[in-house]
Amino acid sequence: MNTTMSMTTMSTPYTPSASTPYGDKVIVCQHPLLAHHLTLLRDQATPCAEFRASIKRVAQFVMMEATKLLPTAATMVETPICKTQGRTIAPDVPLIIVPILRAGLMMGDIALDWMPHASVYHVGLQRDEETLEPSTYYNKLPAQGERMDYSRARLFIVDPMLATGGSAVAAINIISKLGVAEEHITFASILAAPEGIEQLRRHYPNITIVTGALDEKLNQVGYIVPGLGDAGDRSFGTL
Repeated sequence: MNTTMSMTTMSTPYTPSASTPYGDKVIVCQHPLLAHHLTLLRDQATPCAEFRASIKRVAQFVMMEATKLLPTAATMVETPICKTQGRTIAPDVPLIIVPILRAGLMMGDIALDWMPHASVYHVGLQRDEETLEPSTYYNKLPAQGERMDYSRARLFIVDPMLATGGSAVAAINIISKLGVAEEHITFASILAAPEGIEQLRRHYPNITIVTGALDEKLNQVGYIVPGLGDAGDRSFGTL
């Protein structure tokens, strides 16, 4: 049993999302099981395999919230008893998942579980630890001649950490070339810092941000406080 955590038992009422000072474009997910796995992620003693599992479990809650406004279409199905009307995700609306490498890979897997017919475009961004500015090292968006009409697409960028917001802005700068409407872009994260939210909203005020927790601030080297450390290194055992 993990001995680094002290426990106090209390009952917390369930609400699907918490209000934030940023309005309805910033959503913080709320659930007792999400809080449990966030605590495991924060604990520096959590081993790599358990850390990866908890990232995926928190991502389940985040993606459920992030996809709740997907457009649907009516359809008829036949149950073992009778015909009935149901709803499916609108087939004429392209779905796109963009994991930011490398930490976004596990969230990308969960997003694809929820939307198995989505396209997945990877973007690799690396932050300079001195300037905190991102640089692109991988871009797997389709070439200009291979692109479909993305004007009605719903696009989900997934990255565990929204810290300075530099990588998020850089990713959207790249992705915006597809022609996806800004209001149809969602940035999904495990944690977010106020500085990252403000930076992202300054450049792209109409996107939606969904996160598992809104933390206090960034420290002097751009890490989220209290945070969970480097999500990529802790996920892949490269500390």
